[in-house]
Amino acid sequence: MRRLLLSGLLLCVALGASAQEKKKTAWPLSLADGLPKELPGFAAAPSDPLPNTDENDMGVFTEVSRFFQQIESQNVTRQFRLVVQDYGDKQKDLEPLLRKAMSEADKAPGVEMKEVKVSGHTAFAATDKTGPNPTTLVTVIVLPSRLVLAQGANVDRETALKLLGKVDYATVAATK
Repeated sequence: MRRLLLSGLLLCVALGASAQEKKKTAWPLSLADGLPKELPGFAAAPSDPLPNTDENDMGVFTEVSRFFQQIESQNVTRQFRLVVQDYGDKQKDLEPLLRKAMSEADKAPGVEMKEVKVSGHTAFAATDKTGPNPTTLVTVIVLPSRLVLAQGANVDRETALKLLGKVDYATVAATK
């Protein structure tokens, strides 16, 4: 009798674990699977915004994001947002359009541009230092038609690049 109860209990545990492993996030929420849920020193927003579809000069895209904040004092707050943008068209190559946009941004006074590698991927980092606090935007090309963006308010380029190291780029690339 004990064996039967023990076998039944183990079967229930195994089925429960199996069901959890098979649970997958549906598109487009699955785009966020590669984004970290936590960042060192930052508090995550209590919930993620819903996926959004929008359009810019590069085309129509679907995006998901996570928001983080660090409050150091009454006067010092840092905000950081990670975004995955998917342009859908597998034949689309966003790199030439991004290079053009970055070249134009580099002409603006007080903006520092730098091409960098983030986990082996080409990335463009722009930091606007015209205000009292830096604003940084880093665009990482994960696939020709899929980007990871980091948007930081009161976050410098080096900090943004370090935080981008927490993204699972293989998962972002593999999401369908």
